Amino acid sequence: MIFQQRIIIWVVSLAIFMETLDTNILNTAIPAMAQSLHVHPIDLKIALISYLLSLAIFIPISGWVADKYGAKRVFIYALTVFTLSSIWCGFAQNLTGLVLARVLQGLGGSLMIPVSRLILLVNFKRHQYIGNMNRVIIVAAVGVMLGPLMGGLITHYFSWHWIFWVNIPMGLFTIVLAYFGLPSSSKKKVASLDKLGFVLFGCGLACFTFALSAFSESTIPQSDSLLILSIAVFLLLSYVWYSKNKINPIVKVELFRIRTFRISIMGNLLSRLGFGGVPFLLPLLLQIGLHYTPQLSGLLLAPLALGILVTKSFSLPLLRFLGYKRLLLGNTVVVGLSLMLFMLINEHTSIYFIGFMTFLFGLLISFQYSSMNSLAYSEITSEDLSAATSIMSTTQQLAQSFGVATVAILLRLISLSSTATLTTHTFHLTFLILGLFTVLSTFIFLKLKPFDGAEMIRTVAANEDTEVIP
Repeated sequence: MIFQQRIIIWVVSLAIFMETLDTNILNTAIPAMAQSLHVHPIDLKIALISYLLSLAIFIPISGWVADKYGAKRVFIYALTVFTLSSIWCGFAQNLTGLVLARVLQGLGGSLMIPVSRLILLVNFKRHQYIGNMNRVIIVAAVGVMLGPLMGGLITHYFSWHWIFWVNIPMGLFTIVLAYFGLPSSSKKKVASLDKLGFVLFGCGLACFTFALSAFSESTIPQSDSLLILSIAVFLLLSYVWYSKNKINPIVKVELFRIRTFRISIMGNLLSRLGFGGVPFLLPLLLQIGLHYTPQLSGLLLAPLALGILVTKSFSLPLLRFLGYKRLLLGNTVVVGLSLMLFMLINEHTSIYFIGFMTFLFGLLISFQYSSMNSLAYSEITSEDLSAATSIMSTTQQLAQSFGVATVAILLRLISLSSTATLTTHTFHLTFLILGLFTVLSTFIFLKLKPFDGAEMIRTVAANEDTEVIP
C-alpha cells in the first residue's frame, strides 16, 4: 500500500512537472519565436492564452469525465494527447498553426492536471493533502527552475521548436508508470452531460478571454473588442440563468455557498490579476528592456523555483502557526510589494540583485498558492470533490490567462502613451500597477475567520495514519 501511494505521488508529480516545464520553457523563447514567426513579441501572448483558454473551457467537464470513465483511464488518455500535441507544436510554421496545436495541448492538460489532483484527494486523507501536494510541487518546481534555463539554452544553441519536443520522453515514461502504477478507479453513475450548459459556459469563457487579449492588439478595433466582451457577458449571464433550473449543471454553483470555497475562488481570481502574468512579463523585461540573452534571462528566472523549493519545507508549519486568514492577509500585501521592487531593475542593476528578487518572489507566491488552493477543499464533502476540483482548476487557469492578458493590455497602453516602444520605463509602470492590483486583492481575505481551514492543517494524532513520504 505504501509503495503504491508513493507511485501515485510520483505520477502526479511528473504530470504537473511536464505542464510546468512546458509553460515556463516557452516564456524565455518568446522573442526568438516572434522573430521566427514574423510577429510582435506581445502578439505571441495568444500562444500562451490559447493554451490557458483551452484549459479553462474543458476543465469544467474534467470531473464529470473522470467519474464517468474512471480517473486512471482519463488521466492516461490526457497524458497521451498532451504528449502528441507537443510534437505538433514543434512543427508549427506560423502563429496560426502554433495556436491550434496549443489548443489541443490545452485539451490534454485540461484533463491531466485536475484529474491528477483528484487522484491525490481520493487516495489520501484530507489532512494529508497539503503535505503530499507540497511534495508534488517540489518536483514541479524543478520544472519552473529548468524551464527558463532550458528555454534559453535550447533557443540559443538549437531552435525554439525543441522546447516542445523535450516533453516526448517524459510523457512516454509517465504514461507507462501511470498504466502500471496507478490503482484502478471505478466508473460512477453520472447524469448525462449538460451539452447546452457546456456550450454557453465554454463559449462565454472563450469570448471573455479573447476580448481581453484583443484589447491589447493594435490591429483589432476597440469597438470589435467591446462587441466580443459584450457577447461573453451575455453568454455567461445566460449560463447563470440557465443553470438555476438544472439538477446537474456543468458548474455546481451551490458549492459557492460554502464561504471558504467562495473566498478561495475569488482570492485566486483577484490576486492573480496582479501576479499571474509575471512569468510572461519578466522575460520581456530582461530580453527586450535590458537586452539580455535568452540563456541569461532563463538563468535569472531559475531562482524563482528555488524560492518555491525553500517554501515547501515550512509552508505547512507556518500555516498551522498563523492560520489561513493571517497568512493570506499578510502575504498578499508582501507579494504586491515584491512586484513593485522590480521597478528598481535597470541597465545598471546587478544580475545578483535580479536573481535575489526573483527568488523572493518565488518564495512569496509559493505561500500564496499553497494557502489559497488548499483552503478551497477544507469544507468540501467527498461527493463533491470532483466538482470542486473542476471549478478550482478552471479558476486557476482562467485567472492565469487573465493575468497574461492584463500584462499585455498594460504594456500596450503604457507604451502608446510614451514612446510606443517597450522601454524599461514601460515595464516599471507595469510592475507598479500589478503590485497595486495584488495589494487591493487582500480585501477578499478579510472575510475569512480565524479558524477557517482548520481541517486542512490539523496535526495528525499519534494513532492516525501518517503522511506518505515519497
